[in-house]
Amino acid sequence: MPFYRLKTGIVHVKGTRLPAPCSVRFCWPTTGKEQDCMAPSAYLCDGANEANRSGTCDAPLCELHARQIGPNRHLCPTCLQSHGDSDPQSGLFTSIV
Repeated sequence: MPFYRLKTGIVHVKGTRLPAPCSVRFCWPTTGKEQDCMAPSAYLCDGANEANRSGTCDAPLCELHARQIGPNRHLCPTCLQSHGDSDPQSGLFTSIV
C-alpha cells in the first residue's frame, strides 16, 4: 500500500499490484528542501549495479525522471550521470571544445 504524490497532495492507495513510487530525490528551488518524488513509477532503472542480484539498479522511476537511452532501456539521474562520465563522447559538441 504505497503513498503517491499527486496534484492534490500525498495520497495513500490501497490495492494489490500497484507500482512502487518513484525513488528519485529532488530539491525544491524555492525552499531548498530535498524530498522524494513519490509519483507512480512506470519504469525501472537499467543502470549497472554490482550489489544487486539482477546486476541493474532497478530503482523505480516515473515518466519525468526516466531517461531513455535505448529501446526499453531507462536510467535514473544518478546512473545517467555515471554513464555520461564513462562515455567518451558525452555531448554533441565535445569534439569541438
